Amino acid sequence: MIDFTRDGHLHTPFCPHGSTDPLHMYVEQALARGIKTLTFTEHAPFPARFLDPTPDKDSAMSVESLPLYIEAIQTLKRSYPDLDIRLGLEIDYLPGSESETLAFLEPYSDVLDETILSQHFLLVDGELLPVDFSAETFDTLVRRVGSFEEVMRRYYTALEAGLAFPWERLKVNRIGHIDLPIKYQANYDWERKNVLPEQTRLLQTIANRGFGLDVNTAGLRKPECGQIYALDIAPKAMSYGIPLVLGSDAHIAADVAAGFNDIQKKATFL
Repeated sequence: MIDFTRDGHLHTPFCPHGSTDPLHMYVEQALARGIKTLTFTEHAPFPARFLDPTPDKDSAMSVESLPLYIEAIQTLKRSYPDLDIRLGLEIDYLPGSESETLAFLEPYSDVLDETILSQHFLLVDGELLPVDFSAETFDTLVRRVGSFEEVMRRYYTALEAGLAFPWERLKVNRIGHIDLPIKYQANYDWERKNVLPEQTRLLQTIANRGFGLDVNTAGLRKPECGQIYALDIAPKAMSYGIPLVLGSDAHIAADVAAGFNDIQKKATFL
C-alpha cells in the first residue's frame, strides 16, 4: 500500500526553474496537509563537461549551490525534529555521461538519505533533446523520431539501458516520473498498448534492480497531460513487487502534497 502521509519528490528555492518560496513554507504546507515524511529531491548539478540542452539552461542547480542546499536541508531537519525530513536529489540519467555523473556526485552520497533517478533528455542521432521543457521543444522531438509513441518507446528503452549502471552508489532507490512524455499527450494520438513491450521490459528491469517508482502528481497540474505520472503503470508495477512512493514534484510551496487526496479517493488499488 502507498503511504499518503509521505511526499517523496520536492524541489526548493535552489531550483533555477522553481520559485523563491522559503523552505519553511514547504514544511508548513506539508503539516497543514497531514504529511509526516518529506524528501527534498532538488535537481542535482550536471557533470562539468555536460551542456544543458534546454533553451534556458536552467535544468539543474549549480555545483556551487549543492553544498548550500545540503546545509539548508540539514538545518531544516534540526528545526523540525518531529518530522521525518530526508535529504535527497533528483539525479538525471544523461546517456553518454553516466560514469561522469556517478564520479561527480559520489563524494556527496554519505550525506544523502535517498535519491531519485529521472530522465529529462532523450538521445536522438547523437544529440540530447529535452523531453519536458515545453510543448514546442517536445514537438521537435516527436518530429525527429516520427511519432509520440516512438518517443515513449525510446524513452523506456533508454532508461532500461541506463539502469545497467550502479546508481545505488548515489543512494538511488526509485525512478522519477517513468512516463514523463505524457506531459504533452493531449497534443497527440497514441495508445499505451503500442508501447507495452518496452514498458514491460523496463518494469522488469526496475524490479530486478530493486528500485521503486515515483507516483507523481505533477501531471495533474499540466494542462496537456491531466493525469498522474506512472498511474497507468502502477498496477503492473505492483504485480512485479515494485514499491510506489507518492510525490508532488512541487516546485512551489503551495503544491506540496497536491492531488494526494484526489488519488486516495480514486485510485483504490493504491
